Amino acid sequence: MAERRHVGEVRAEGRRLSGTVMAYGDVSPSHRERFEPRSLRLAEAVHLDLHHDALRAVAWHPGGGLELRQDDKALRMIAELPPIPAADAALDQVRSGRTTGLSVEFRATKERREGGLRVIEAAVLSGIGIVRSPSYHQSQVEARRRSGRTMRATIPADAEVECRCSGVECKFARVTGEAMQDAFDQAFRQFEREVIAGFGGYDMPLASASAGTLRGRINGDGDGEVEIDLPDDTNGAATVAAHDAAGVIVRPHIDSQDAESTIEGETRIYTRAPIRAFLVSATDARRGWPAPQLVATPEELAAATAPRRRRRVWL
Repeated sequence: MAERRHVGEVRAEGRRLSGTVMAYGDVSPSHRERFEPRSLRLAEAVHLDLHHDALRAVAWHPGGGLELRQDDKALRMIAELPPIPAADAALDQVRSGRTTGLSVEFRATKERREGGLRVIEAAVLSGIGIVRSPSYHQSQVEARRRSGRTMRATIPADAEVECRCSGVECKFARVTGEAMQDAFDQAFRQFEREVIAGFGGYDMPLASASAGTLRGRINGDGDGEVEIDLPDDTNGAATVAAHDAAGVIVRPHIDSQDAESTIEGETRIYTRAPIRAFLVSATDARRGWPAPQLVATPEELAAATAPRRRRRVWL
C-alpha cells in the first residue's frame, strides 16, 4: 500500500518548478521516521501532480518534463510545466505562497526500527505531490522569488583569457575544447558535484545547478554558455548594480586539485578543468572575456512584480 509524506519545498521560476523532494537523514516529527541516503528508487513512471490528484498531473518521469537527481544528501527535482490548466493552477499556487511543499508517494520495501524511530532503507517512489507544506522539520517552506533577471555569459574554449588566480608563473589561462565539454557534462548533465554561482565568491551565492537556477550547455562553437537566474535579494541586487556601474565578467572557478594543465610561456593550458563554481565579479582583468548580458522574459517580469506573499512553516 502506498504511503504519503510531505517532505520538501518547491519553487516557481517562469514555468519551471524545482525543489528538494527528500532530504535524506531528516526526521519527520509527525511520523517519527527518516529515509536513508539514496533509499528512494524510482518506479517505471513517476508523476508530479497537484495535491496528489492524478487528474491534475503536471509532469512525468521519464519523458514528461520531470527530471529527478539523487545524491547522498537528497533527491531533488526540476519540472518544466506544459501550458495546461493543471500546470497553470500549480504555478499560481506556488507563486502566491498558498502551496509551497512537496510530498512523496512511496512503498517501503526495506525498513528497520531504531528505538521509536522508523528508518526506511529502501522504497519505491511512484509519485510526487505539490502540497501546502512539508512534514519534515528540516524543510523550511518559503515562496521564493527571482529578481526577474537572468545573466547569460559565454565561457570561451580554446581562447586565451586573462587570469590572476592560476599562479604567479602565468598571467593567462586557456581551457581546451575537450576539457570544456567534459567540465560542462560533469556539471550540468552528470551532476557529479554541486556547482553554484556566486557574486565575487562563495559567501554571496546566486544560484545552483541542483536547484535549476544555474544552467549550462556547450554551443555550436564549442564554447560554454551559462545562465544564472538572479535572486530577489541583496546578492542579486549587488550583481545587477555592479553590472550596470562597472561591468562584470563570469568566470569558472576550476578545482585545482582535480585539474590537469601545462604551462606554455605565460599561459596555463587546462586539459582537464572540473568546475566548482561560476563567479561573477567586476574586474580590470577582462582580456578575452565576453561581456555577459542581463535579460528578462515577460513571465519572469510578471512573477517578479506580482504581490509578495512570503511565509515560513515549520512542522
